[in-house]
Amino acid sequence: MAQPSSLHRRLLKGLLLPLGLILLVSSLLAYEFSLKAAMHVYDLGLMDNAMDLSKQIEFRPSGMTLNLPPAALKMLQENNDDRVTFALWDTTGHVFSGDASLFRKDVDFSPARPVFRDIYLAGQAQRALYLKEQRYGQVFFIAVAQTLHDRNQLRDGIFTSILLPEALLALLTLIVILTGVGFALAPVRRLRSEIVSRSSADLRSLDESDTPTELAPVVHGINELLGNLATSFASHRRFIADASHQLRTPLASLSSQIEVALKHPPEDMNFFLQELLQTTRRTTHLANQLLSLARLEHMEPDMLDMAPVDMDRICREASVDFVRVAAARNVDLEFVLQPHQVMGSPLLLRELLVNLLDNAVHYTPSGGRVIVTLVREEGYTLLSVEDNGPGVPEDALARLGTPFFRLPSSWAGGCGLGLAIVREIGRLHGAQVRFGRGREFGLRVEVRF
Repeated sequence: MAQPSSLHRRLLKGLLLPLGLILLVSSLLAYEFSLKAAMHVYDLGLMDNAMDLSKQIEFRPSGMTLNLPPAALKMLQENNDDRVTFALWDTTGHVFSGDASLFRKDVDFSPARPVFRDIYLAGQAQRALYLKEQRYGQVFFIAVAQTLHDRNQLRDGIFTSILLPEALLALLTLIVILTGVGFALAPVRRLRSEIVSRSSADLRSLDESDTPTELAPVVHGINELLGNLATSFASHRRFIADASHQLRTPLASLSSQIEVALKHPPEDMNFFLQELLQTTRRTTHLANQLLSLARLEHMEPDMLDMAPVDMDRICREASVDFVRVAAARNVDLEFVLQPHQVMGSPLLLRELLVNLLDNAVHYTPSGGRVIVTLVREEGYTLLSVEDNGPGVPEDALARLGTPFFRLPSSWAGGCGLGLAIVREIGRLHGAQVRFGRGREFGLRVEVRF
């Protein structure tokens, strides 16, 4: 299992890795600059030696010669810890002074300026200068080479003088970054501590007054979530309280009926059993409705297995269960169905229609009618169930669909959960559920997919 990503670690990586790369590049550039600076100073020294040698050349009828006192020659050849070697030759290639191993034919003297090369002489790396000079009409060539000990010391000295301040600056930057990241993440740690220290029942909003701008959307989102949870928990508590109250009544009635029957056995046992059966059916219906609503309230649309559903077929299948009930109550059940498909769960959509039909049939008086309509309108599919029963007062329409909400004139066998189940199924299918007056005063329920 992958380890959770740490914001502290990600910030340090995002800052320290570029810093390390910058320091590495800076060190390489510092080394390159120090090497060039040492090379330049070193090359100037070689140039001075070459010019000094050129001034000591004498031109005789027999040829050119170097007139350099032994003391001066020794000083030239022993430059601090380095050894200097030189050579002078004419246009014929005759080396008239110095070390002949410095003679080179492959040096391009055409630019008439000094040529610098890194060479190996006597098994040692050396820096060499080749120079073409002309005096009194005589052309001659000078080569001066020097070992690299002093140059390397100069290079290392320059590099160290640059690198040490950079290292101290890097250390200071590292301390500043670590301190700054820790300080910047302090609000996150405080937020975490506040959330962790709370009990599961503490759903108060977090303080947003001193929240940093970057954390404000997070804290605001948490507060919205806490508010939704508080509302949900309050709704669940009310639901449990109402459910327990609703269940207590039929269960108490069953218990009382049985206790009375045990003490005073009824003469008409068939009538007594019919009453027990009716009470048991109401209790079973209530329990089933409670379970359905509780299951639906904890579902989200992405939890459904959506598939194309023929709504006209669902309407015909659901009507089979209510044709006999409607006929027994002398209620005319009409269907106006156009073939249409919607994306959804067949079982839940059938349960939605069953609850609408159950509600409409039982609230429609004898001689009334219930009309089920399925039509395709612009942009949506409309399912409506309309009756011509007593209807619902205007001020009570907004409360329809609330669990356990019932009018004083409600059907005695109902429990106030049918329309709440319809609303939850509509929510899961992204449908709008609307309650209004029917064309003949009764109730009209519309479900817009």
